Amino acid sequence: MPVTIKPFRRPHRTFYLAAAFLFLWLMLHADAAHAAPAIHTRPPLTNPACASWGPNRVDCFIIGNDGRIYHSYSDQASSGDARHFSRWIEEPAPPPDGLDLGTGLAVTAWGVGRLDIMAITPDGDVVHTYYDQNAWQLPNWEFVAYPGNVGVSEIGCTSWGVNRIDCFTRGKNRRIYQVRWDGTSWGTFDLGPLPTSGTADNPYLGVGAAAYAPNALFLLVIGVDGNLYYRKWDGASWGVWRDGGKASPDNLMTISCQAGVIYLMDCVFGDVGGKLWHRSYYDGAGYWLDWHNLNAVGGGQSAYYASGIGTSKVAGDQGALYALTYGVDGRLYLGFGRGGAATFNWYGWSSLGRPADQRMYVPGVRR
Repeated sequence: MPVTIKPFRRPHRTFYLAAAFLFLWLMLHADAAHAAPAIHTRPPLTNPACASWGPNRVDCFIIGNDGRIYHSYSDQASSGDARHFSRWIEEPAPPPDGLDLGTGLAVTAWGVGRLDIMAITPDGDVVHTYYDQNAWQLPNWEFVAYPGNVGVSEIGCTSWGVNRIDCFTRGKNRRIYQVRWDGTSWGTFDLGPLPTSGTADNPYLGVGAAAYAPNALFLLVIGVDGNLYYRKWDGASWGVWRDGGKASPDNLMTISCQAGVIYLMDCVFGDVGGKLWHRSYYDGAGYWLDWHNLNAVGGGQSAYYASGIGTSKVAGDQGALYALTYGVDGRLYLGFGRGGAATFNWYGWSSLGRPADQRMYVPGVRR
């Protein structure tokens, strides 16, 4: 049988483009297949922070992708309705040195009409500004501390009395530092190494704090093993670190706590699987109650890419808890729960939209 030999034809340029894309795709996926999974990776988004200075009032703050601070508030917070929160307002102005977008933000309220914001600059400095009776009082912020001469990466703050602020920061040297305002001056104290301190420890895991009585504090951190660790200050000394475990096989990543919501303390956690969790600490017997799954927001499992949790108890309203977090779509989602001695009811998540700077937000990490 005669064999017909067809003349050679130069492939169309579309062929070359397709081949190039196929080669790049194979290289990227081959690299990913051999790379170790990122257990604790965070995008450049800062933890939201919320506080309540009076009945029916909640104020929440975030740092946008443009490095500016945005604020939303409600004067009808006991309703639990996200529609009562304001649009995102650009305030206060950031400090002259700017803010580290991947680090912590904290806010406390120790008096009516009073809000104190603590943040971290790109150099790892702790800086402070405050709002008092309808005006921001430190438009240029103030330098507070450079703990350990290494800088810090995360911060959680609380207040147990008038003119009192206690913050806990995660040093880049894997130590915990307390930054304290005692009504007269700022002080910094080295509280020792993280409970899971080691070369693998990630400086961007969560830090939480809650004051459960005058001169009585909880300090909480997420370990590199994905577990919750906590210790107590009883007014005289610090207790030992205790392992609080985790809600599921997925490692925890972020944490925010408030005292006196339902029992002694309530915390909301985010994990690397994209879920959010609530848990209460029961003072009567000194132990944690069951985990409550608050589900993921704004993108299912992809909500892993959403970084940060902020919580607030509604002052004067026993059991009322707000939580604010990012969704994978770049929007902010507000959740509301109410609890009592026997139950905790979660009413779901509602979108608070997003500042204009986040309109083009795309997650910047890979699991």
